[in-house]
Amino acid sequence: MFNAPILFILLSFVEQPIFGDVAGWFMLFGLIFTLIGGFIYFRWVQKRFHDENKKLSEKLSERTYQVMMQKWELERKNIAITQQNQEIIDSLHYAKNIQLAVLPKPDVMKSCFTDSFVLYKPKDIVSGDFYFLEKIPGMTILAVADCTGHGVAGAFMSMVGSSLLNQIINQEKITDPGEILEHLNEGIVDALRQKESESHGGMDIAICCINNDRSEMKFAGANRPLWRMHGEELNILRPDKLPIGGFRPDEDRNFTTQTMALNKGDCFYLFTDGYADQFGGPEGKKIMTKKFRELVQTMHDSPMKDQQTTLNGYFENWKGKFEQVDDVLVIGCRV
Repeated sequence: MFNAPILFILLSFVEQPIFGDVAGWFMLFGLIFTLIGGFIYFRWVQKRFHDENKKLSEKLSERTYQVMMQKWELERKNIAITQQNQEIIDSLHYAKNIQLAVLPKPDVMKSCFTDSFVLYKPKDIVSGDFYFLEKIPGMTILAVADCTGHGVAGAFMSMVGSSLLNQIINQEKITDPGEILEHLNEGIVDALRQKESESHGGMDIAICCINNDRSEMKFAGANRPLWRMHGEELNILRPDKLPIGGFRPDEDRNFTTQTMALNKGDCFYLFTDGYADQFGGPEGKKIMTKKFRELVQTMHDSPMKDQQTTLNGYFENWKGKFEQVDDVLVIGCRV
């Protein structure tokens, strides 16, 4: 029980003369009991310390287990979310293919306008901007539309708008731009049941009908203009300040058809507001319509393919690290 130094001390005390009487022996036994008591206390403290460490270790193990379980559950949820996101993205890519199939094919565009371009940049995978092209005997009809919203909601609206334009022009045989917009407005209101609901979805659109025999263009717009470059002169055909869709019983929507002559070499441009509204540049501001117009005036003599490259390059440089804020659609054609 005792180590060698303690026994040596006790023996040295025993050899002293004081231990020849009873008091000495009491002192000896007192010292022994004190040492034994101290040893027992030391072992008790040691055992308690060990027990506390064991409890703490068990608590830490339990906490570690809980943390690990929480981590595994979080990882499981992250994997599930990643799989769901991938499924959504795959569905959007499939929807994009459907949307692109509805848009005019590039060879059809080239057959109508040999020198032309289409700058089409959806904000998301699918777009709320769309364009429509129809060639009928003696006439070419071209439209550019910006539907309410972008992404999935805008893409659904673009499909409805494209389908209605096809019905109005090919089935109902309406070719006057103003009348087309009036019928399109009625079709959107009926399709979305806006007379019975609070739905305000719709679109802004610019549409032109070109009579090749007469070298004449007719135009109508719902919040979207048309620009024509005649030599160095820029002509702006301004739209009616009315949207397509969004029923209001106190509002009579009549759209004005404007007519202008076309000369060989004239260029005209239809576009949505996504290009001019893009933030970027050194101060994080919008491109603005004025700068967009200056670009068109500067480059209009160039081939349309080069103009598309110039516009796209300027847009990307301006945007820089900023997020694209809206769908972008610009169409340029040379007569």
